[in-house]
Amino acid sequence: MDWIWIAVMPVTGVVLGFAAGWLTKRGLARREEARALNELVTYLHLKRMLAPVAPRSAETAALEPRFRSSVHDIRENLMETLARLQPGSTAGEVLMRMSAACNRYLRITASEPQQYQFELMELRRNLDEDLRILTDGRRDIRYLSPGEAPGRRDRPHSATPGTTTGTTPTPDTSTEPDPGPGPDPAPGSSHSPAAGPVLGSVPGYSAGT
Repeated sequence: MDWIWIAVMPVTGVVLGFAAGWLTKRGLARREEARALNELVTYLHLKRMLAPVAPRSAETAALEPRFRSSVHDIRENLMETLARLQPGSTAGEVLMRMSAACNRYLRITASEPQQYQFELMELRRNLDEDLRILTDGRRDIRYLSPGEAPGRRDRPHSATPGTTTGTTPTPDTSTEPDPGPGPDPAPGSSHSPAAGPVLGSVPGYSAGT
């Protein structure tokens, strides 16, 4: 019977070693995925252009190209995050829907730029719904609302020029959504998935981003 143990023990050792290596690799991949998704959630949270407003038809579409550029940045960030997911991850389908929402905004505002505020809020609604799906049931991904980072200066918005919605605009205060200073760099920082993303660790984050 001794020869059986002599033959079985090496095989058992190989199998156990393979299983341990596979579990370790899977755990590392899951942590990397959670890190990528947390960075995406934080990136959208810091996007001032996604702050909720009461949309209205713009008298001029002068600001729309800046919003278009920001939406292009969001779509690019989504694709970069998609590349960091585990093969077969259920988050992939959610990210593709978010990218499709960006494409919808770009398509509609190309022909109707004066309606960009309405389309921007529709984009925000779609992104917010998908973020909730993305973080639902995952303790390693923290939900943050798009465009509502703490410390962002709130700006009053009205349905029509000269009217208010409970807040009196101060002189020289714009009633247009704030597109931010321009294209935001894609985040590349690392932070703890369990504790959620650290806002200050995201490249490009400052009081004016």
